[in-house]
Amino acid sequence: MSTKEWSVAYWHYMPGASSPMQMMKGAMKCMQCGDVKEGETVLISTDTNKLRIAEALAGAAYAVGAIPIVMMIPPTGVHGAQLPEPVVAACREADVFLQPATWSQTHTKARVEAIKAGKRGSTMCEVTEDALCVGAIEADYEACDKLGRRLGAALSEADEVRITTPLGTDIRGQVKGRPVQYETGLFKKPGQFAAFPDSEINISPIEGTAEGKVVSDVSIMSVGVTIYDHVTLIVKGGKVVDIQGGMAAAKLRQILKDLNNEKAYNYAEFGIGLNPKSRLAATNLEDLGRLGNCHAGIGSNFAIGGSVLAPNHIDAMYRDATIYFDGKVVLDNGICKI
Repeated sequence: MSTKEWSVAYWHYMPGASSPMQMMKGAMKCMQCGDVKEGETVLISTDTNKLRIAEALAGAAYAVGAIPIVMMIPPTGVHGAQLPEPVVAACREADVFLQPATWSQTHTKARVEAIKAGKRGSTMCEVTEDALCVGAIEADYEACDKLGRRLGAALSEADEVRITTPLGTDIRGQVKGRPVQYETGLFKKPGQFAAFPDSEINISPIEGTAEGKVVSDVSIMSVGVTIYDHVTLIVKGGKVVDIQGGMAAAKLRQILKDLNNEKAYNYAEFGIGLNPKSRLAATNLEDLGRLGNCHAGIGSNFAIGGSVLAPNHIDAMYRDATIYFDGKVVLDNGICKI
C-alpha cells in the first residue's frame, strides 16, 4: 500500500509490536529521569502513529501518582513543523510535557514556550516501541549527564567547534556566545528538557560560519539508514549548498526542495552523542545520542539559541567522530580527552 493510499503510513523502522508490559520498563525510566511526582500534570503530545507509546507513558505517569493528559494529532509530515495552538498551550500549562511523535517536536513553539514558562519535559521524535524496552534506555543517565556537563563546560568557553571522521567529515563553525543545550536524558529541574532515550549535548554555530563537509554514514531523519548509502553534505557560508550520494541523497534533496524555503538549508547544529548503550541504526533517537556519534542539524536553530526559524529541522548522523574545541581534541570516538 502506498503513502498516497494511506496518508499516515510510516516509512521508518518497523520492529514487531512490543507489549504494554514490555514498554513499561522504559516508560517508568522516563518518569524517573523526569522526577515525575504525585499530583503533577503530564501532557503527552503525540500523533496517530505513536498512540500505543503515549498510552504506555500515560500508564507510567498514573503509576507514580501523576495526572496524564494525552493530546493526539495527525502526523505533521516534517521534522520541526509547528503544532496547533491548543497543543502549544497545553505543553506550556502542564507541569511536565512528553512528545512521543513521528516527526520531531523539539524545534517548535510548544517545546520552547513550555521551557520558557519553567516547565520540564522530553521530546521523543521517531520513538519506537522497542526503544522503550532495550538499548539506550538501559543507560545510566546520571553518568551520561556527568559526561555532558564536562564537555559542555569546555564548549561554553570555546570559539570554534571542528568535527572530523575517518570517512571524510570535516566540519567547523564559530560558536562563541552560543548556549550549550543539555539534552542528556535528565529533565528533573524547571526549564530542563531531554529527548529521551537520546542523550546528547548540542550547540548552534553562529549563522554563516559553518564550513566543510559532513559524511552521514549512520542515518538521516526523514530519509532513513545511510550505513550502506552514504550522504555527503557540502557546507559553505553556513548553508548546505550540495548533497552528494545515491538514493538517500536524492531523497534528502527532494525533501528540502519541496519545502521551497532557503532557510531549510541552514546549517543549524553540532550534536554530540553521550550514551554508550545506544544501538546503531536501530532508532533515530539512539543514533542521535550514541556515544561516538555526532550529528549535523539542518534548518531551524531558533529553539537552540540561533535566529533562524525554518519549516524543518533534520538531523544527519555520523559515527567515529573526533571533536575539537579551539583545536584541542575533547572527545575521540567516545573517549573523553579532557
